[in-house]
Amino acid sequence: MEKSKISELFRKAIHISNAIIPLGYMYIFQDKIDMIIILSFFLIFCFFVEIARKNNYLVSIIFTRYFSFMLRENEKKGALTGATWVFVGALFTVLLIPPPFSILALLFLSIGDTFSAIIGIQFPFIRLGQKTLSGSLAGFIACVFIGLIIDISVSNDILFFGAFMAMFIEIIPTTFDDNVTIPIFSGFSMYCFNMIA
Repeated sequence: MEKSKISELFRKAIHISNAIIPLGYMYIFQDKIDMIIILSFFLIFCFFVEIARKNNYLVSIIFTRYFSFMLRENEKKGALTGATWVFVGALFTVLLIPPPFSILALLFLSIGDTFSAIIGIQFPFIRLGQKTLSGSLAGFIACVFIGLIIDISVSNDILFFGAFMAMFIEIIPTTFDDNVTIPIFSGFSMYCFNMIA
C-alpha cells in the first residue's frame, strides 16, 4: 500500500476517537456552557501548539519526529492541522446548533467521515474528484448505524436526512475544512428539518 494511503488510514483511525466529544456532551458535560468552555480551552491549546510548531525550533523538531508521518502536505507547510479544525468545528457546532442535532452531527463527523475515507481508500468505486461514491455510501451507512444505536431522541426521518446531508457536504469540493462543514451543515439541516416537519 502507498505510504500516503497508510498515513491517511492511520489519520482516520485516530479521527474516530473524536467521538469522545459528542459522547462527552451527551453523557457527561450536558450543560451547553460547560461544553463550550471545555472546547474553547482545547481549541486555544491547539492554537498554541500550532504557533509553537511554526516558531519554536524544539517544538517543531518534536512535532515533526512524532507526527509528520500522518500530516498532509499542506499541514507540513504550515496549514492548520486536522486536530485543530476538529475543535473549531466542534465548538461552532455546539455553539450554533442545539442538542440532540449537534451531538448527532459531531458523531457523523467522527464515525461517518472515518468510514467514508477508509472504504473510499480501500475500495474506490466511482471517483468524484478526490472522493468516491463507495466511500460516501459507507459513510452514510455508518452515520445511520451510529444514530440508531445511541439513545437519542430524533426520528428516523431526521436521522436519515442528517446522514445524507453529512455525506453530501463531505463529497462535494469546498474550500472549507470538512471537520467544520460536516457537523455544522448536517446539524443545521437536521435542526431545520425538525422545525418544518
